Amino acid sequence: MDKNWLFLLGFSLFLIPVLDVDASSNPNLSVSAENSKFDNHFAGSMVIEVVIRDSNISDTGEGKGEPDVTINGKTLRMVQATDGNWYAYFANVDKAKIADATVGLAGKGLDFGEFCSRDTATSVFGISLSETDGFAIPRPDSVSGSTNGNSSFSECTSSPSNTSNHNNVVRKAKSINTNSNVPVGQIGLDVDAWPLIQLYSFDDVVIQYNPGGSPQQVFLDYDEIPNITLNVDRDLYPENSEVFLTVNDIQLNQDPTDEDSWTFDIDSTTNTFYQAFDSAGNNDANGNAGLVDLVPHLSNLGFEDNGKLSLSLGNILELKTNNDQPSSSVSDAVPNTYSKIITLVEQEPNSGLFTSYDSDDQSVIGILNDAPRGQTGQITYNKKSISVVTGFSTASVSLDGEPVLTIGNGAQLRPGTKYPVILQDPDQNLNTGARDDLDVFRDTALIPTITIGNPVTLEHAGSVEFHSSSPVLTGGDDSNSSVPDSNSDILLLDTSNVSNAAYEMISINLGISASSLAASLIDSSESNTNGTNWINYDLRSLEKNLGISDFSSTTFALAFGTRDSAQIVIADNGDVTSSQGFIQIDNNDVTSIKGKTGTAFLIIDFSTADDVTISNETNKLPIVFDFFSFGLKNNDSINNSIYRFELEETFDNSSVFEGTFEYAVTNQLNILDPDFIQTIQTIDDEIKIIITNRLIDEEGIAISYADLDSVGVTTTTSSKSDVSTHSGTVSTTSTTFRFGQPVTITLSDSDLNLKSDTVEIYQVINDPNSDNVDTVGKDGEILLEIKLKDIRYKRCTVNGVEHGGLASTGFTLVETGPSTGIFTGVFKMPSQICDKTGSKLIYTSGGSLDVRYYDSRDESGNENIFSLLDSKSSVSYYIPANLSTEKVLLPPTGSSKEIILTGSIEYHKRGVPLSIELTNPDGTKQNFGATLSSSGGYRSIFTVNGDTLPGTYFINLFYDGKNIGMLSFNVISENVPDWVKNSARWWSSDTISDGEFIDGLEHLVETGVITIESSDTSDMDQEIPDWVKNTARWWANDDIPEGEFIKSIQYLVKKGIIRI
Repeated sequence: MDKNWLFLLGFSLFLIPVLDVDASSNPNLSVSAENSKFDNHFAGSMVIEVVIRDSNISDTGEGKGEPDVTINGKTLRMVQATDGNWYAYFANVDKAKIADATVGLAGKGLDFGEFCSRDTATSVFGISLSETDGFAIPRPDSVSGSTNGNSSFSECTSSPSNTSNHNNVVRKAKSINTNSNVPVGQIGLDVDAWPLIQLYSFDDVVIQYNPGGSPQQVFLDYDEIPNITLNVDRDLYPENSEVFLTVNDIQLNQDPTDEDSWTFDIDSTTNTFYQAFDSAGNNDANGNAGLVDLVPHLSNLGFEDNGKLSLSLGNILELKTNNDQPSSSVSDAVPNTYSKIITLVEQEPNSGLFTSYDSDDQSVIGILNDAPRGQTGQITYNKKSISVVTGFSTASVSLDGEPVLTIGNGAQLRPGTKYPVILQDPDQNLNTGARDDLDVFRDTALIPTITIGNPVTLEHAGSVEFHSSSPVLTGGDDSNSSVPDSNSDILLLDTSNVSNAAYEMISINLGISASSLAASLIDSSESNTNGTNWINYDLRSLEKNLGISDFSSTTFALAFGTRDSAQIVIADNGDVTSSQGFIQIDNNDVTSIKGKTGTAFLIIDFSTADDVTISNETNKLPIVFDFFSFGLKNNDSINNSIYRFELEETFDNSSVFEGTFEYAVTNQLNILDPDFIQTIQTIDDEIKIIITNRLIDEEGIAISYADLDSVGVTTTTSSKSDVSTHSGTVSTTSTTFRFGQPVTITLSDSDLNLKSDTVEIYQVINDPNSDNVDTVGKDGEILLEIKLKDIRYKRCTVNGVEHGGLASTGFTLVETGPSTGIFTGVFKMPSQICDKTGSKLIYTSGGSLDVRYYDSRDESGNENIFSLLDSKSSVSYYIPANLSTEKVLLPPTGSSKEIILTGSIEYHKRGVPLSIELTNPDGTKQNFGATLSSSGGYRSIFTVNGDTLPGTYFINLFYDGKNIGMLSFNVISENVPDWVKNSARWWSSDTISDGEFIDGLEHLVETGVITIESSDTSDMDQEIPDWVKNTARWWANDDIPEGEFIKSIQYLVKKGIIRI
């Protein structure tokens, strides 16, 4: 018999310092943006601190020469502070002006102070700054000629006085050396001009110090910040616990000398505020005109997807106050009040590490004291999401230069999993000194695209006109337009023939008839038809080139026959909130469209509140406007959609562009749910699509890319992949159950995994008026039901007394980790249930347990029902797989242990191997193949070594495209003696005292099974919660893994409820 050796990956744990500074070979030169975690990147209006620490020039009472420091070859003036070190601060001139222009009150927000031009005479501030592009001083009083915001710089002609400091981006500069034996700062700078911020134009930056020997250099990248991370402190949160949120983003570090504070309003419209509170929690911009929402300015300030935070509280999370955020709301001078706020404060100056908790370990995010178990909230930053889950611890460039496009890694695509999308095309590497991004709003970019079904796009659009007044559409100035790429269907507007003026409306002939448009949409008023219709638009090129910044009054409408005919408004005032979006169309509008005839025209009305300004633009303006539809008609699924990949170059001059792709499968619970549909990402570097049925063979999805070759011929490159659906399986941990014993149900179906970075949860319907009450489902649709004695476990009222069903047990199906596709739920076996009539109670003894899973799409793309009983009573095609052990103790380093998997396929096919999918405790997966012997048998070995990650491993077995079983085993870090387990059993039944039970726990501490830090000790005495005894009893009866019991005890010790 062939042996197949399967190895578990080893895991190691390293401690990472908060600030991992790149300790370069520069003994005297230090630059605040030099940070290996973020690859020496900085961005936007960040102020950078340069320090020279050189003992040869550190004397503060004796004249010393100014160190020779340059930035990209230009002089950077250095000033000596009282500590003997020399300091300078610099920033990007354009971004500094933009930042300063956002200021609502002097000295608040991103106030750089006052600006002066480099032509300012040396006599004004005591030094020459002629090699800068301008500079900022902190004190404006008595200074003539200074400017603020985006105004052009001018010469300053008088010196400042010692008045209020308006600089709010260098708050804690070292004090300047004012020793009377030397000029101020050793260079004669006016003391009231400190701290001075020198401004330059640059892309990347080289800082060089010339101390007389070898020069010392620091290289910085001025670009999008890499390696931004978001995390929380634990996997499961009990009631009333703190949620410690950490965001690692160096761009939030605007001031290198002080801890920055950012406050995020998480209401339906998100807002971002800088320094609403200072680092000590005192009001700064809060309560005055200095509180300015930066969200409309983030893009111009150099932020990408970062700078915005959102949080879904669900019914488990609450917002709180702490020392860093003593108020539950912030307000401006209007006043506008923002009452759903989260403040993140930098842990130390220049760290880029921002947290939601203060020095007393109190977070502004917490779990409600009555939060139900198995529920989830979601936090999103930089378009990355993490889940907060409640519960207890039961827990190719090619050789010929042609473009190459690939998706994934060659393995079969699975739902809820991110796969790399890689394009290699030297033609798109336009700037060898910078990273090029394939943005839709960039007129030279070719966009890889996925099209599903028949969405209406701007493919046939033309005859574009700009109109000067709103809301009545009159006249119009023709604009050239074209759709050069029939894959991405992006309309390019060429306004070179449009008169320079302000315009309030744009009309476009869509090139499609009213009947064709109506046929592509779903009208839910028709019989046997239900679904939703959406507008997918991108007008960012207008925002970036034509000066429009406020879309809040913008509307979208359709006219038919002629562009000035009566309109159907499909996006009302207030629906459009930004230059890019995804908006649902009201079904009444769809019905109205069905009654129209003639050619369809799109009318974009910016209203009188804002307009677009044509002023000799040289760039073409790409825009997107699509109609999506998702739903059902005569039980056939409808999916009309298009997705555009904004791939990003991996590094300067690489010609390799990357992004990600993932998909989710609709089911009976979500196909009509707008909230689920809005989780798609249609224009992004990270695309997420939804499918309503499997797409394989000739229907497989294709990412198409139109390359313009050297002779001007467009050649389409396409990467096609099958997107499959999968059959589900249900299982239990045992075949017999006692009354009151926990019953664990496991459902495995990767189609239920809807998003790669979140834990999916499916809840029980608790609406007594629903036909499917007490089943796992949503909005009356059933996903899974549990039957006892062939009777649904359902509530009833007998003699005026209500007896609960599945919902009363708190049962939920919770994914074992992000992207696993394995869900578990637990309920206690009841002694009695309601009979089929709901009129009396019957005992469950002697009956069967069945679990029925209503699979919306099985591996063949059909609806199916998978039953626990059917799978167990069917003719044995497979001899069930067995593991030599289901629990193994982690061996010491250098040693290993084996777990042997055996089984047999009775009617196997020659040459078809067994596929084994191993899901690790951290949710990662490994796939292996096992060769069958001539008799169909197989034998595979898992090797566990000292570096193996402890926890539960799930094994899914597949043969010839079918799932033939699932097993699991536990790797534990230490074995617990049987007498300790007996002690837990007796304690849970009140046979022994708490003290006798703790004797057993002391043994676990002494042997290292339970680890206790010195900080875990506490003087608290509390009553041990009942759930702990339940956990002990379940563990003693082998109903839950050993690790879950140990985690619960460690929690109690840490919280001081029990002391050992």
